[in-house]
Amino acid sequence: MNTKKVIQLTPPQFSPEHIKEKIVCIRAHRERIFEVSTQIRENKLICHNYGQGGAGWTFLFGCVNESIRQLEHQLKDHAHFKDKPLAIIGAGCYGLLTAILLARKGHQVHIIAKETEDIASYKAAGFFFPRARKSSTPQEIATFTTLGLESYKTYKQIIAGEHPFIKQGPKLIPAYYGLDIDPGFAPYIEQGLIDPPEKVSIAFGNGNCYDVFKYTTLFINAPVLMQELQKIRIELGIPITQVTLDSFDDVNESIVFNCAGLGAKELTSDKRIVPVQGHLITLKNQPNLDELQYMINVKVTMTNALGKSRDELIYFAPKESGILGITFIRGQDSLTANMHEFDRILERCHYFFGK
Repeated sequence: MNTKKVIQLTPPQFSPEHIKEKIVCIRAHRERIFEVSTQIRENKLICHNYGQGGAGWTFLFGCVNESIRQLEHQLKDHAHFKDKPLAIIGAGCYGLLTAILLARKGHQVHIIAKETEDIASYKAAGFFFPRARKSSTPQEIATFTTLGLESYKTYKQIIAGEHPFIKQGPKLIPAYYGLDIDPGFAPYIEQGLIDPPEKVSIAFGNGNCYDVFKYTTLFINAPVLMQELQKIRIELGIPITQVTLDSFDDVNESIVFNCAGLGAKELTSDKRIVPVQGHLITLKNQPNLDELQYMINVKVTMTNALGKSRDELIYFAPKESGILGITFIRGQDSLTANMHEFDRILERCHYFFGK
């Protein structure tokens, strides 16, 4: 008789003395698919790369490489832009990586940003989650797959110590997904980049077992990678000007990379950009950090005070001393609304982890 493997996991501690910070993050989510394209308007060559909100680190390398490939194609057709200095709007992971890759190719680059520290790139939980959006067309799904695979291969290159300038940030760890959650790994399994999942049960010593799929996949340590990118930017002498832009006309350079995140909505009037509010809880004083090197992504059904039930997401990732979440509230751009969501996160974590 086959017996399903039961994996005993150490639960994170999240009583008040173990909570470091409650974070609200607003991400720029573009419905159907992110925008990676070029256009020429009023004597400027503009390279758009925005709208990945919620999966920015997942598609980072694929999207940035594709954006630069599109620039190089345009330079072949529009030679008068060749050897012109470039401006990159945005100092998140997309703006920094774009600037670094262009500088390494010999371009003169300059970053323009409204914010340089309190930005979403630092706050990401760290999941590699390449699933296409439900409303995406077949062509858009193919783009998700192609650029996601390119990113994943680059992350594995970093882990193997083979990347030309990034030395740390990602690692491969166990990830446990609910049976009803599709993370989008099928093409990665087909190419042998990720092993097929194993159906197991996980337990946290609370008397409950949960059936899940176990993968070994990427955890992306966003703050570490941002520190890497900032260090390389400084070494390359790439300047940052901190200013708010109202239009592309405010940029002196004739070649502009638009990696503005939420700011891209105003710069482009793109009605498909939707702000998405997310809530995360960072942890501290964990007694067994070495035992928390895993990720959780499951749904649990919770019942509110009115007796209504709804599915809630539980995320756990080993970012610093651990991080819990998450919410994905479309159309909400306030940093102070929905503070009750932190209580909801803790409530369902108590239910799931049994603490």
